[in-house]
Amino acid sequence: MRNRTVLKGVLLLALAGALAACSDEPQAETPQDEVGNETLAAAMAGNDDVSSMSRALQETGLAQVFDGSAAYTVLAPSNDALGALEQEQALNDEEHRALLAAVLREHVLPGALTPEDIENAIEVQNGAVSIQTMGDGTMRFAMDGEQLTVTDQNGRSANISGDAILASNGVVIPIDGVLKTP
Repeated sequence: MRNRTVLKGVLLLALAGALAACSDEPQAETPQDEVGNETLAAAMAGNDDVSSMSRALQETGLAQVFDGSAAYTVLAPSNDALGALEQEQALNDEEHRALLAAVLREHVLPGALTPEDIENAIEVQNGAVSIQTMGDGTMRFAMDGEQLTVTDQNGRSANISGDAILASNGVVIPIDGVLKTP
């Protein structure tokens, strides 16, 4: 049942994206709408707003995944939020790298989804959508007024806090907190 709900959410996201692309209304072009030539790993490494996430991915060996051709959406916690968690849990110590990698995998979604894709799916479904993470958790996306929020299965929430970074193999979405902590 849970897999069917997650699959339904992913299919609705794809449908919403396709419907938006077929719209007769002119689409505004902004820099965030342009797909970059860089991979996700390179795009994160070159962006100061998500530098802690990039560093953590490098330290755990996960960054190389984002240099490949498979598409992902990375929910990137702010530098302050990730730094505080690493200090609090001593996750930057060598012996805790596996735990840090597990936390990071919970911030990765399969496929390339922009915040607009997610908002369209929420509108099409008339409510929240859930997506399974690469760490086998579930993230629930909903609108809180004009703000797109994401909540993990333990009830920990974060807000989308910046412009999405479009890379050749996915999307980085900055968020203001860390989800699915140890």
